[in-house]
Amino acid sequence: MTEKNLEQLNKKLQEIEFQIKDLKARWPAHSLKPSMLSQLEDLEEERDRLKRLVEELVN
Repeated sequence: MTEKNLEQLNKKLQEIEFQIKDLKARWPAHSLKPSMLSQLEDLEEERDRLKRLVEELVN
């Protein structure tokens, strides 16, 4: 992959991190909706996947 691809991956990773932070900021103290938990899990999986791709490109 090229430097441009690495830049795109890093941008997407930042977007995912922002979405995780935003979701956690809206997290209710009680009565968590299952959909929010599922969304968090999906975002974290995508974040981890992107981090692995970035590491592969850098190394």
